[in-house]
Amino acid sequence: MMGVLATATIAVPIASAAGGNLGDTVAEPQALGQEATAAGAVRANDATANRSLQRAALPVASEDDVKKQFTKDALPDVSIEKPKEEAPAPAEGQDAPKSSSSGYIHPVNAPITSGYGWRVHPTLGYRKLHDGIDFGASCGTPVRAAAAGKVIEAQYSGASGNRIKVDHGNGVITGYFHLSAYKVHAGQQVSQGQVIGNVGSTGRSTGCHLHFAKMNRDGQYSNPISLLR
Repeated sequence: MMGVLATATIAVPIASAAGGNLGDTVAEPQALGQEATAAGAVRANDATANRSLQRAALPVASEDDVKKQFTKDALPDVSIEKPKEEAPAPAEGQDAPKSSSSGYIHPVNAPITSGYGWRVHPTLGYRKLHDGIDFGASCGTPVRAAAAGKVIEAQYSGASGNRIKVDHGNGVITGYFHLSAYKVHAGQQVSQGQVIGNVGSTGRSTGCHLHFAKMNRDGQYSNPISLLR
């Protein structure tokens, strides 16, 4: 019996030892898993630490700082000059005098405000022949010769104010009354369209305009609209 007991007693440690070896063999994958878990934890801890360091390295703006950053007062005081609008270019031929089938041109590019004929005079108050046509041009507007010719008069003449007369030949003389200035003198040859004076309101006049007249060498007036059609 002693031999049997002894054998059994001795067999236990051996079995334990054998079981231990088997346990170690079985437990080896668990150990590897634990090591992998431990390594993953280390890497996770490192990543967390790196993020913490990054956050620590960046300045943290307060809510007030963020608001100030987007307020008008926080912007730099920079004045931006707006581009200047360019004035529109004048239409082609806008200042060019109008021509007519008779070969004469309009002395100014302006509407006719009073025609030739009998009317109640605006200053005298009674009926009187209006011996020309009025162009409603502003003072200073250049006045051009309706056709080429010779200046036979450039002087002040009572109710007509500063007056220029141009002889175009063929018994046609044109007159330009109420001028503010002369650009030519008596005896001077002028070409068609040449500036001979400026619109004014001299003499018997109620405002700036050009009185344009037509006459013959005898001084008889006729309707100048016939020259401008």
